[in-house]
Amino acid sequence: MALVTSQELADELNIDTDENELKTVASLIDSATSMIKSSIKLQVTDDDILAVNEPLYNRLIKTMATSLYYDRELSTGYSKGVMIMLMNLRSEVIGVYDA
Repeated sequence: MALVTSQELADELNIDTDENELKTVASLIDSATSMIKSSIKLQVTDDDILAVNEPLYNRLIKTMATSLYYDRELSTGYSKGVMIMLMNLRSEVIGVYDA
């Protein structure tokens, strides 16, 4: 189980992979993971969430980090796709860890 990397996301977005850009992408990935974990409202780690649904967690991180890359303020809020993924992941994690 592995969390998405800044290089992986930069490659997917076809953006420059110089050191500064990779630092920016890494920071946005950190922000996305923090927002996801805070929405779950449990004391869970990345490894806990990855164990429940790695593909969904990584896709959600990539989608949120991409949104932040192009709009740091999330001026229009979360997209419908993000909300759907977030609700699904949250319910899966809560079902496992909030017993």
